Amino acid sequence: PTHPRRASHPRRTSPGDDPPPLRHAMAPGLFAPALALALGFGRSAAGASAACKDAATCQVHVDGIIQRLGEMKGDMHGKQATLAALEELRTGVLTGKRVELPSAQRQHLEKGSALISEVTFDARHRPISTNASRHFKPIITLAETSEVEHHAFLALKKASAKGGSSLLLVTVDALSTLSVWDLNGEALLRNFDLGHGAGRKVAHMSLSPGQDAHFVLSADDLGIVRVHDLKIVAQKEKNKGGDDSDDVRGKELVKKQLKVSANFSCGFSLPPAASGEPRKLTSILPVERGAQPWFVAGDSSGSIAVFFRNGTLKGRVKVTEDPGGVSGLLRSQGQIVLFYSSHSFGYFSAAQIDVQYPPCTGWNSPLFDIAVDPTNAASRVVLSLSDGDIIVFTTSAGKSKSCDLMLKFPHVSSFPFKLYPFRGHIMGLPAPLPDAMGQSADASREIYVFNMAAMESGYGLAPSRALALQASFKPKQPVSLVLTTGGGGPQDRSKAHVAIRYEGVKGVEIFDLNLKQPSPPKVAAGGEGGDGGGDDNSWSSWLNWFPKIGVFGIALIGVVFWNVRKVTNSNRPRGGGGGGGGAPAGMEDFDDELFRERLRERGREKRATEQAAGGGPGDGGVAGGGAGSSSSGSRVQEVDGGDDE
Repeated sequence: PTHPRRASHPRRTSPGDDPPPLRHAMAPGLFAPALALALGFGRSAAGASAACKDAATCQVHVDGIIQRLGEMKGDMHGKQATLAALEELRTGVLTGKRVELPSAQRQHLEKGSALISEVTFDARHRPISTNASRHFKPIITLAETSEVEHHAFLALKKASAKGGSSLLLVTVDALSTLSVWDLNGEALLRNFDLGHGAGRKVAHMSLSPGQDAHFVLSADDLGIVRVHDLKIVAQKEKNKGGDDSDDVRGKELVKKQLKVSANFSCGFSLPPAASGEPRKLTSILPVERGAQPWFVAGDSSGSIAVFFRNGTLKGRVKVTEDPGGVSGLLRSQGQIVLFYSSHSFGYFSAAQIDVQYPPCTGWNSPLFDIAVDPTNAASRVVLSLSDGDIIVFTTSAGKSKSCDLMLKFPHVSSFPFKLYPFRGHIMGLPAPLPDAMGQSADASREIYVFNMAAMESGYGLAPSRALALQASFKPKQPVSLVLTTGGGGPQDRSKAHVAIRYEGVKGVEIFDLNLKQPSPPKVAAGGEGGDGGGDDNSWSSWLNWFPKIGVFGIALIGVVFWNVRKVTNSNRPRGGGGGGGGAPAGMEDFDDELFRERLRERGREKRATEQAAGGGPGDGGVAGGGAGSSSSGSRVQEVDGGDDE
């Protein structure tokens, strides 16, 4: 028992005494296990006398203590790893550098906080580049005084002037007014009222697909669609003198100026349901059909309706039973429209007003957005799911139709993506769902660029090259963007542009987009480690890499050499060259058969002469034969000698 006097007078500490208690020096995560360990030792010591009655019971008691110590050691190691990871994250936040985390850990942490994606990278799928200024070069900001709700590029047949742009930007603001801008910042049409009425908000906007006739489709939140024709003409401005003379000086002063005007064409809305309830318009898309296009509209009941150019209903058919109906429409080949709902997608024929093939299904999370990979004849469909996953389906296997899952993108964000295909890449813009984890307003919205060829090649032990670019525009937050693959001018058709709209910022910013198209995926060589098992694959890989113009050049060179050799051989003397298998010089007209025939006739004449002279048929014949042979040999020598001369 403790002495009462010692218990009432605690020991005082001085600067030279032992350090403070362990709990002041230990991390909070390690203090609890240490305290439990100390209490466990106390209980063990108190009950040691009762547990240890003999050697066997003492050994069992010691083994139990050692086991508990091992379990405590594992817990302490886990706490230390957690503290190390938190310290690394804290250092990254303070220094402004992102920390690499394993894929599983990063996805687990994102479920609790969306801000993890702003301070970490996926160690397996780290982006190749994060330099946004290198790939996105700002040009100009348009509609700086308008709260733009929708914007899209309008392509012209030709540029307004030499060296000018053949692209226009069409915007619709929060007041439901239409404006048209050129890329030089000039407003060609400004604040044109679309006529949806006060209090109405434009929910959908779509432009004409062709370049012959231009129009704008706008649909408000009540489902009323209005069509406006755009008339775009190029007019010459008069020179300073006021005349349109054709002299050199006048030509230098005359410039072409675009004039844009808008006129109301027609209006229509979806027919009500059989129960009388109005259908909610979810998407609208024009389909090119010569001078008389069709308008395809999807609704919340799962139906697709087709309207004529004047707004008359052509037909309507139900395509899905999924909740929410048709989520969106996408232009495919010809008069085929790609539609999608929450758990299916398929192809709709506007001409036949019917679904051509059974829709594709097979995923759990609702579908958020869809895109078509244009590099594979529109046979690959990229799906963005609401949980942040992106999957790719192929819809054709040879000449037959299929619906097979092809690959899955790396999971780099817990938010769904808006998808934009571009030259072998898929650009994704995170779009936080309303009240997603309560942090949708604070979530970072960066543009992710995925390399399709790198993902098709597969992943190895090394970090993948699937994520080609991760571009941040802080402090601005991109909300939506539109792409165009060309049309920067008649002298620069390969230049691409992107128009980005930011949250809480007026106007639209135009960028030059600089992204090289990736090389096609390499064929994996088979038979690694074997005896030449990958020869066929290596040859096919080499042929895929070698350009077609090179193959054509080699074939052309071979044909030229063959023709040159043919002409040379036809002009060369047959006896010349020696050793080439031809006749000797001077014997081009020598006939072997005629020579042998003459030798035989000479032999017969010689034998007949000898027999007539009285030679015996036995010896004379033999002698005659020998003489004939000798004569023949002499004749050959004479002929050869005569020909040589």
